Amino acid sequence: MESMEPDPLNGVYVYLDIVSDFVCQQCGVCCNNDWLVTVDEAGYRRNQRLFEQAGRPEEFAQAFLPLGSEAELGEYARIAKRPSGGCWFLTAENLCRLQQVAGHQHLDTVCQWFPRYPMNTERGIELSLSFSCPAAVKMAVRQQPLQIVRAEGSPIEQLPVDFVRHVYPSQQPPDSILRYYFEIEGHLIDLLQARQLTLPERLELVQGSLRQIETWQDSAEYGRQLNQLIRDNYDELDLAATRQEPLQDGPADWLAENYFVNFLFRKNLYVQGSAGFLNQLVQMSQKIIPKMQKATATNDTAELEQLIVALELEWNHNSRRQAEGSV
Repeated sequence: MESMEPDPLNGVYVYLDIVSDFVCQQCGVCCNNDWLVTVDEAGYRRNQRLFEQAGRPEEFAQAFLPLGSEAELGEYARIAKRPSGGCWFLTAENLCRLQQVAGHQHLDTVCQWFPRYPMNTERGIELSLSFSCPAAVKMAVRQQPLQIVRAEGSPIEQLPVDFVRHVYPSQQPPDSILRYYFEIEGHLIDLLQARQLTLPERLELVQGSLRQIETWQDSAEYGRQLNQLIRDNYDELDLAATRQEPLQDGPADWLAENYFVNFLFRKNLYVQGSAGFLNQLVQMSQKIIPKMQKATATNDTAELEQLIVALELEWNHNSRRQAEGSV
């Protein structure tokens, strides 16, 4: 089936509201890790010209290392690491020497757009943030639930060249529940943000819904079964709203909720399928909820923030890690 992809210059944008507010805090975390940051051949040649014009071909040979047989689609070379572990171009002030010399637009796509997470989907160009960035996590410590914005214009200055994910539910096989992906995603986000329940209760409701979906066998019944599931869940939320005493929440609850919403909006359910997504959601919940409860008791979200960054780096960041040592 031919893909009906949105025009990157004139498309609809769907994004979490924190995307438009993000500003790099120059903490250096993203540039001080073992990620394998790669460039395509055009980026390699562009930097080669830059360093040759500056009379520094020797540094270019040290900083940009061709991958050869290790290259994946679209890759040509990797950026070397310093012996200390940081990116070759990272200064002591957590600034990028390459950007200082040639400008932001000269950087590779990954470096230009991180921690923004661009996805090309059937309903438009979608953007979230990677919570492997501590500054993004700080933005999620807020009482207001994350909002999904739909707009004709981009929330950032220009579009990425490459999308991290391509999400087209209508191109799924007729017997795939993923053809209903956007309806499922929207409903699960509603559940995650239903603050008449505690966050553990909301996560259990989401997990129970995914377990039900896993039992469905007849694709002709998917639409009816999904509608019934949604009605049943909203009935449970209505019942919870009749509780006599209001629930108490705080920064730790808000942060954990926003993390799970961002995780779902990133299209992990679409990529992993309901079983794989459910397994990861259970594992994350088992780690995050105790930290959230501790943070509530101590009125300090620092450990919870650190855990979220670590989980994002371990499970959710779309990157390969550098196998070999530093240069």
